[in-house]
Amino acid sequence: MDRTFTVLVAEDVEPTRLLMGLVIEEMGHQVWYAENGLQAVEQCRRELPDMVLMDMMMPVMDGHEATRQIRQLCGDHWLPIIFLSARSDEEAHISSLDVGADDYLAKPINLTMLGAKIRVMQRISEMQRRISRDSEQLLNYFHINEREQLFAKHVLDGIVGSEGQDLPDVSGWQQSAEQFSGDVLACAQSPTGQLCVMLADSTGHGLSAALACLPAVDIFYAMARRGFPLTSMAREINAKLNRLLPVGRFVAAALITVDWELGCVEVWNGGIPCVMFVDEEGGLVKEWRSQYPPLGILGVDEFCWSSESYFWERDGQLVVCSDGLTEAENGRGEQFGAAGVLRALADGGVSPLESIRQAVLAHMGGASNRDDISLGVVHLEAGSGDARELAAEHQGRDDGGQLGGWQVRLHFGAEELGRDQAIPLLIGWLNQLGFRGRQFKEVLLIVSELFNNALDHGVLGLDSSLKDQQDGYERYFTLRREGLAMLSQAWVELTLERCRDEAGEAVRIRVRDSGCGFDHPSLMERLKQQMGSHRHGRGVALVHSLCESLAYHGSGNEVEARFRL
Repeated sequence: MDRTFTVLVAEDVEPTRLLMGLVIEEMGHQVWYAENGLQAVEQCRRELPDMVLMDMMMPVMDGHEATRQIRQLCGDHWLPIIFLSARSDEEAHISSLDVGADDYLAKPINLTMLGAKIRVMQRISEMQRRISRDSEQLLNYFHINEREQLFAKHVLDGIVGSEGQDLPDVSGWQQSAEQFSGDVLACAQSPTGQLCVMLADSTGHGLSAALACLPAVDIFYAMARRGFPLTSMAREINAKLNRLLPVGRFVAAALITVDWELGCVEVWNGGIPCVMFVDEEGGLVKEWRSQYPPLGILGVDEFCWSSESYFWERDGQLVVCSDGLTEAENGRGEQFGAAGVLRALADGGVSPLESIRQAVLAHMGGASNRDDISLGVVHLEAGSGDARELAAEHQGRDDGGQLGGWQVRLHFGAEELGRDQAIPLLIGWLNQLGFRGRQFKEVLLIVSELFNNALDHGVLGLDSSLKDQQDGYERYFTLRREGLAMLSQAWVELTLERCRDEAGEAVRIRVRDSGCGFDHPSLMERLKQQMGSHRHGRGVALVHSLCESLAYHGSGNEVEARFRL
């Protein structure tokens, strides 16, 4: 049903008032009457009409004063008012508009003109009403959207920072281009003490970009917390994003692990412009360039998951940042670039992260960043692994509520070994067996070390003495990757058994492999002699300190360890 249009006729001459009312009623509108300006104001105080015909000269209160008071009553609401006057000169017309009238009609009233002006004002009034209604809806939508965005930001910040810890030697800075950042800088510590870092940069900005990063964050924290290798994280995150994200959406990412014990940085880089190790003087020592497409683009079978490792020999900073930082422009359109990062670190003065932050903000000259900015800095010290050994945590184990007596035998063939899938499967079994806390860390360390020894020295026949040579670590792991790719008939078998004796509960761990074995006593003697000056061998020594017993059998391709719960 159409809304009734009401017109207030304020006219002191009754015949004129009634004649105009008759025309208005014939047009299908409702008419209200006022004999002077005061009555017109009182009527508007009770209820505002849709339009007012106001005579300028009336007793009690003239049209000018009545219009002024009615305008005060209306506030922001627009009410069309047409002045009626016997004067038809231009000066009278202009003065009417100056005091608040929207139009002017000379007396005697031309009824045809009156009808035309009413129709015009009715159209304008309806348009104004729609605009006001739309404006109110937009304002309500704005307030609802603002509340929802604040709630979403609170939830997203909670998810992204759910694993937040005060990790030593790690600092980060982020500055979003909008309320939501499409960048995520996540850090976590693995059960064996490795630092895990992920910088993820989703396409676009705002809430949609932030949501695209959530699956990556969730998988990263879950897998880092359980000690999965970096390459397994990359494969799993890519598979999830490839399945969830629409075409054209992807997440550039750098996945990093820092092994303090080995002094090794491992990086998978898919689309991040800056991942580098810089010495204390700001000199570039190592750069990990993007070698792969961002996460979510390739399918599971096409995805490239190999990583690049580097063993640092001097103190410095591991720096990772998104393209929002390297592509930040100054007033001349010049980008900050990786060169700007190196200059900032070379200048020094404050902390490395603060030096870079201040430098990029100064480069932008106070302008807002057009893309999300993320920066992470990890301080690396040569020979820092000694202070981070897990042996210090060996006391006060937590039982964690494992299953009762059990035995698990896992057989890994050439395909699983070649795809480097064994450790992720081992971690999954340890989780299912209920290990928690320190026990999980220690059992994982023992199993990983024994398994890798069987694979590297037994199956692949690699010699640890290679690591003593210049660039030996890089050559060792290159040979390891090449050897894994060529496997066809090899296998490694792992058996875990929970047992009870007079001393209490224990886990018996046995590892067998298809290799020719190796001279374990000679290896251990050499590692013992090199412990003071070499990083490798510390894992074996730590396994010996954690195990109640450890013995190699036969030619060295079978080892049995006993771990007291």
